[in-house]
Amino acid sequence: MPPRRSRAIAVAALGLALVVALSATVSVLAPPSSDGLAPGSSFSLDPDGSAAAYATLQSLGYQVNRSFESISSLAVTPSSTVLILADPKEAASEGDRRALQTFVSAGGIVLVTGCEAASFLSSGEAAQPPDLAGGFDERPFDAAFPSPLTTGAPRISMDSLCASGDRDARYTPLYRDGGVSVVWAARIGQGLAVWWAGTTPIVNRAIDEPGHLELLLNVVGPAGRAILWDEFYHGQRRSLYSYAKLTPLPWLLAQAALIAAVAAAMFVRRRAPVLDRFVEPRTSPLEFVDTMAGLYARAGTAGDAVTTARARLRRLLLDATGLAASVDDVRLAAAAAGRVQVDASQLEAALRASERQDGGLKMTAAEALPLVRRLQAFASALDRRGG
Repeated sequence: MPPRRSRAIAVAALGLALVVALSATVSVLAPPSSDGLAPGSSFSLDPDGSAAAYATLQSLGYQVNRSFESISSLAVTPSSTVLILADPKEAASEGDRRALQTFVSAGGIVLVTGCEAASFLSSGEAAQPPDLAGGFDERPFDAAFPSPLTTGAPRISMDSLCASGDRDARYTPLYRDGGVSVVWAARIGQGLAVWWAGTTPIVNRAIDEPGHLELLLNVVGPAGRAILWDEFYHGQRRSLYSYAKLTPLPWLLAQAALIAAVAAAMFVRRRAPVLDRFVEPRTSPLEFVDTMAGLYARAGTAGDAVTTARARLRRLLLDATGLAASVDDVRLAAAAAGRVQVDASQLEAALRASERQDGGLKMTAAEALPLVRRLQAFASALDRRGG
């Protein structure tokens, strides 16, 4: 197999391994909920979501829409609207309570469920559930007395953690067991306000139980009213990102980006020009210098470098002064000092020190190196061509 094809397969295998690792990480880090949405949300398909109730109302001919606005921002006609707040996770503000009071008084119908929902119908705090180890207390409750709101639903099941033994004098308990009431209703102005202690009758796992769907239909009434299913108080705002970040979509986009990066890397490797690796030629000047230095070191002839540097310096001095080649170092240094900017005494000392090498005196590399540097420094001052 050609090397290039082998590398391409290796890159593809590495990318696939990264995608598998990312998928495994998602499965480990993902929350227990399959969609991560708040309980009661009409988007949620989890057992504690309410997507089934939302879809059922649509199939029965109701005009159902989701609301992403606060109660005070709703632009609807109360007399023809039903507002459902299924287990909101945010407590109501004073403005929310006033807006809801106005909505109901003008003929609207509102159904609120759960602990936080109690704060929407009264000036008090949200209903605080007792500290139970299981965190869940669902049991059956019977209708307290005949009412249009209990028709066809003589018994329901509901989580009673937020049940209240007493509420505002305007509210009438509809379902109770002993001294615990879980459904309350009140006529306020021209409208109706209903509070459920829990969301059990409309959650996905329980809406098909006897009496649950009937209870919901009794509250919303005939199909002539428009139904607004609140998502604002589940944390959903009018933004696609606010919804997408609670779904596996960010992880899907991350995997898609990784696959795109691997594909781009493979494309570049196959389409980009192939450049040969640089190989230093054996005729390189540096290699020549290294070779000569090794030869001098093995031969132990450091004095030869001094002799070479001395001969070059004398040749440059003779060219600069015009004297004969037989002139001695003293006269040559004195004549050179008058023509070029050099110190005659230092030049004469350097020439004398290098002359001893010509006499056969052996020099070590440590002794020859500083002398060669001095001779080359004088030669650089004389040589107009540099070097």
